[in-house]
Amino acid sequence: MKNVITSRTIHNRVLASVATFLFMASGMLNAQAGKTYSQLTAEHPGWTQVPGALVSPDCVHQIPNGAKVGASAGRAGEDVTLNGQLIAHYDPCLEASISTRQLVQDPGTGNGWVEASQWNTALKSGDNIDDLYGYWTVPPIPKTYGALVYLFNGVEPSGGAWIMQPVLQFGSNGLFGGDYWVFASWLVHSNQDYFVSSTVLSVNPGDSLSGAVWETSVSGGTLGYDIAATDYTTNQSSLLSLTATGFQWIWAYAGVLEAYNVTSCSEFPKGSSGSLGFTKTHVYHGYPNLDYLKPDFHSAEYNYGGPSCKFKVTVSGSLSTLYF
Repeated sequence: MKNVITSRTIHNRVLASVATFLFMASGMLNAQAGKTYSQLTAEHPGWTQVPGALVSPDCVHQIPNGAKVGASAGRAGEDVTLNGQLIAHYDPCLEASISTRQLVQDPGTGNGWVEASQWNTALKSGDNIDDLYGYWTVPPIPKTYGALVYLFNGVEPSGGAWIMQPVLQFGSNGLFGGDYWVFASWLVHSNQDYFVSSTVLSVNPGDSLSGAVWETSVSGGTLGYDIAATDYTTNQSSLLSLTATGFQWIWAYAGVLEAYNVTSCSEFPKGSSGSLGFTKTHVYHGYPNLDYLKPDFHSAEYNYGGPSCKFKVTVSGSLSTLYF
């Protein structure tokens, strides 16, 4: 795992809201339109709440550190390899997942995306985000337990079919986690497919984190990417590798707050400041040259249905601060 951090360091050296588009063009299927989150979870007992979707646990897979999966449309399942050897094969899910980014509100309870610092880079056809990375610190433990909180950065293609995201999590998602912080890399699909996380790291308040997504190869229309969730305080990193075919990766997220079952502002990790800064967010394109893109992130706030907790997003160059 130390090698991941070293290669990341070397790699770095060579290196208005748009909410309507986000939810209308994301491509994520909401098979239960018009129902609240409590109704959906009651109708799907035992399903897990991955970032952005409610899904059958049979469709969520945790794979070894550094294993490789694929992201492409119109295929019959996907192989998982590690060091060039086949270790698993995942068929498409038998049941479609349910988008939870934006939901019909449950009175008094918050569910879904809350706020974000995001940017549609509007790159030309054939050009992609080839590198995004940023840093943040594990916030305090929330004063009140009960909510599931996700904090992450990441990259998404036009149409939103997938999202590559290093995710900090507090609370249980139905498969792992609890009243403590964990950190992992995720590849999340939008519809009737599998969902993959890397090995989960336990992290502590005050730890220095990095979330990074970078391109590793190109072959025709197939791109290779690595997603790394790194804790620099403990010198640990959890890596997920993938190949992606048929997508243009143009959406950049410097920081996103997503939460479920929120009934009180004290269920957010407020600490003394009530905010979290995602710092030194850099974006590159033009692989293999990795040309720097000047930051143009914008704030976005969503009506997640829960208590109002002084939500606000400020953006200053490569610094995005989420208030809650």
